[in-house]
Amino acid sequence: MLNKLAIKCNLIIVSLMLLLSTPVMAFAATNVANSNTNKTVELQRSQLLDKETSYLLKHNKPLSLTAKSAIAIDYKTGQVLYEKNAYQSLPTASMSKVLTLYVTLKHIKEGKIHWNDKVTINKALHDLSVDHNYANVKLTQGKQYTIRQLYQAALYSENAATMALGYGVAHGSTQRFALMMRSEAKKIGITDAKVYTACGLTNGEVGSLGFSNASYDAENELSARDMALLTIHILRLYPQILKTSSANTTQFENTTMLNWNWMIKGRSQALPDIKVDGLKTGTSDTAKACFTGTAVKNGNRIITVVMGVPNAGQYDPARFIQTRKLMKYVYAKYHYVALNKGESLSVATNRQHNSVIDVPNGKQKSVEVGIAANQGVWLTKNQSLEVTKINAINKYAKGNGVDAGTFKAGDTIAKAKFNGIRYIKGVPTTVNLIAKDQVDKANIFVRFWRSMTSWF
Repeated sequence: MLNKLAIKCNLIIVSLMLLLSTPVMAFAATNVANSNTNKTVELQRSQLLDKETSYLLKHNKPLSLTAKSAIAIDYKTGQVLYEKNAYQSLPTASMSKVLTLYVTLKHIKEGKIHWNDKVTINKALHDLSVDHNYANVKLTQGKQYTIRQLYQAALYSENAATMALGYGVAHGSTQRFALMMRSEAKKIGITDAKVYTACGLTNGEVGSLGFSNASYDAENELSARDMALLTIHILRLYPQILKTSSANTTQFENTTMLNWNWMIKGRSQALPDIKVDGLKTGTSDTAKACFTGTAVKNGNRIITVVMGVPNAGQYDPARFIQTRKLMKYVYAKYHYVALNKGESLSVATNRQHNSVIDVPNGKQKSVEVGIAANQGVWLTKNQSLEVTKINAINKYAKGNGVDAGTFKAGDTIAKAKFNGIRYIKGVPTTVNLIAKDQVDKANIFVRFWRSMTSWF
């Protein structure tokens, strides 16, 4: 009897376990199915976009974006790969925070502030932080937060935290920080910026944290080119920013902040073949939907900006749809050609240039030149790398060439300009060239003879 009773009890227990586990297993199966469906949708969407892009390129049709302005560039050199009204200043909304982060990181690098410095929250910052009209995490009045905490919150678009970050960097003045933003922008070649707040809200929306002598509606304005140039500088200054900007979530005390960039891995607007890992969105009634993105494919990084994209609210993916189109177009239209440090210019151009510059007073009448630093250019399918001009750097110039005896092998003595390669305003538009050899001066008799024969 006891054995039979034990068997019955075991059967009942097993049945109950199966019954209780069924919803869990069903839920898990549903999640897997949904995950697979999302991956399938992502792949199908990508393939359709590939077909649309191929059609444009095959029929030599331009890419048309639903945006007031846009640009795509190489992240290191600033070579222009696409542009539309790229120099038109427009409201930037929360994309302004990229400039705030740049100023903060620059001051940290210069030792003027430190990651663990504390910022005490005043009443105005607290009041803004509990205004539910804007993206915010609550900041407690009188409490101290570190620069690192506020920096991370700013990158995740929390407005009051961004204002608090500026308040801390400028040692107690949000207005002074806005002036610092203007100054730093000018230093990197952004001369048309309008800056009133660290976060991108209007001057009036931040209340007493704004300027008393500016209108309520005064707001930050930059161009797509400005945002692209700023992104070059912030990635150069602090590439680690991409580790934070590519994370789905981050913590602020007990609050989990969600990344507004829906193109990063695992989010609804991601691309399967292009890794998007930054950088910043922006949305307002005047700015519409904006996005400064950066992405990598086959090891080659680009920066993209779309501004003034019509949208139906902050949850409309319109800006990401336009960015997807732009990224797909750029990577399909161009291929990246690496220019390696020390490589002969002749090799880099597939022997289309003789790779020398004149040395009119040297023992040798010319010197071979090579690429001064690792970089690259983007070329279209039928485009070749053609040198249009080589000019000596002033320090070494002699007539139409370089002055013998003034340089050694490895010195940067000249600059090359390539045909059909354009760069945004604010970056070098030429490629530096080094001397492959040292050339000493010819003796006075040789130089005299050359001078005489040049007349005939």
